[in-house]
Amino acid sequence: MSCPCESPAKPISFSSHPCLKPKGGNQPMTGWICDNDGRDVEFISLTEFLPRVTLIAKGVPDDVALEYLRQSAQIFCQQSRLLKRELRLDVQVGVRDYYLEQGDNEQVHVVQSVHLGNRGEKCRCFFEHFHSPRHGFCHKHFTFEPNDKIILSKPPKFDGENQLQVHYFAQPTQTACDVDKLLFDRYHDVVVNGALSQLLFMRQYDFADPQLAVVYEQRFKQGIAQGKIDVQSHFATNAPSSLAFKGRI
Repeated sequence: MSCPCESPAKPISFSSHPCLKPKGGNQPMTGWICDNDGRDVEFISLTEFLPRVTLIAKGVPDDVALEYLRQSAQIFCQQSRLLKRELRLDVQVGVRDYYLEQGDNEQVHVVQSVHLGNRGEKCRCFFEHFHSPRHGFCHKHFTFEPNDKIILSKPPKFDGENQLQVHYFAQPTQTACDVDKLLFDRYHDVVVNGALSQLLFMRQYDFADPQLAVVYEQRFKQGIAQGKIDVQSHFATNAPSSLAFKGRI
């Protein structure tokens, strides 16, 4: 593993995190903005989830538990689309490629929409449409190359601040040591249940319990469904379950 996940990390402010790492041109990073739909984002170490896992899966090595916690967080974020992000990039004369990077802990899962310029030119590339013949293409003005690059069909003729705006859904990377603190504060049980649903199937350990694993798997699926409802209802406390993807949970 490329990072010491066993050592608890102090939550990181997303606003000060170097979420963009440009690979083209010489535009400085200091003028770039990284938002999450208006919400301040902090990261917290995956080790904070360990106590609940090791309480049930007694004797599981920390590195094994962390791997399954990371996998659980990935699946939850992929299916719920909980982590909505927004990037605003400066465009540069002659530069067509713009990379959407967020360091070691997050990556782009699905690009939702792209805006270019002040005229509101816009493309949308929703995940449900990726099976179409135009897979990977948003609009004639843009191409999205999963999982981190937007390519403009025509290079900009002028430099411009915050002219390329990308909305997308994020997920933890395969080597993430830290995750969005929202997962810990609101969906702690969901992430833990997902990890236990896999760990308890591992017959090489004394704590293995396939029947209990099925119980945790069902709880994990219910947690994902609730996450979808939360996203669809904008976290309204009185939202009916039918709001989630028009009833398709």
